[in-house]
Amino acid sequence: MLLDALSRHLEGLAAERGGVLGVLPGLVADDSPGWIPAADLVREPYEVLLAFVDETAARWNAPRHVAAALLWKTYGYWHTMPMVLGWALHRRVPVMRLEDTLVRPSAAGITLAASRVTVAVLPDDPAAGTVIGTPTETTATATATAVGGTTAGTTAGTMAATLAAPVSGPSGTVVVEDLATVIRAAILDGQRPFVQALSAVARVGERTLWGSTAEAVAHPLLALGPYAEAARLLEEIGPPVAGLLAPDGDGYRRRTCCLWITLPDADPCSTCCVPAARTP
Repeated sequence: MLLDALSRHLEGLAAERGGVLGVLPGLVADDSPGWIPAADLVREPYEVLLAFVDETAARWNAPRHVAAALLWKTYGYWHTMPMVLGWALHRRVPVMRLEDTLVRPSAAGITLAASRVTVAVLPDDPAAGTVIGTPTETTATATATAVGGTTAGTTAGTMAATLAAPVSGPSGTVVVEDLATVIRAAILDGQRPFVQALSAVARVGERTLWGSTAEAVAHPLLALGPYAEAARLLEEIGPPVAGLLAPDGDGYRRRTCCLWITLPDADPCSTCCVPAARTP
């Protein structure tokens, strides 16, 4: 299957964490109760989102703006992780669009899944030539094959529109020339509404929140290779995540603070940007 390597990797991570993972290893939501459409969280007056923020605040005894940053550090991490691991493991990037993403409270703080997933692949991927079902008429620029049924056109310049196009069945593939462009489009589609909403309701800076997404790109990749690979991907993705991390030894430092260090008696993150918090 398209994402077997990624699912096995996520299952291994879940086992290492005692079963606590903030994204389902198979990415597609199960039929258990409690799933909430992610789009509901970013719909004014943001009552559902604020309920998650206030629960985070109560858990950590944090002011609302700190709780919003910590909630985002969790949500943004689990939304980003499958994309960057898919890129690293097999050059297959799974995209959970905002309208398809589901969320529920969990031991991980929050767990994400999707009702359907689009997988971006390169032209030389064996899946690029696979069409299941009867394709419909498409533009001539490139090919997007949907498992279960349809075909659509795409170029790098119309990536966001392509990812927003309907896909038949629980998952599908889209053939692209540049996977970093897909990740950027997916971040803008699936995360920017949250960043803007959290900034508005909790008065936490957008750059602070995007710093956590930048770390979510880099952190999972450090277990697979040197930071240089993560740095390259961040630069290829570009705004809003490029430039928010700095190389530091074998790893990196953030250029923004996740605000964890502001909690009473909290140990600083190993990547903390606050000089006084850095460990020798």
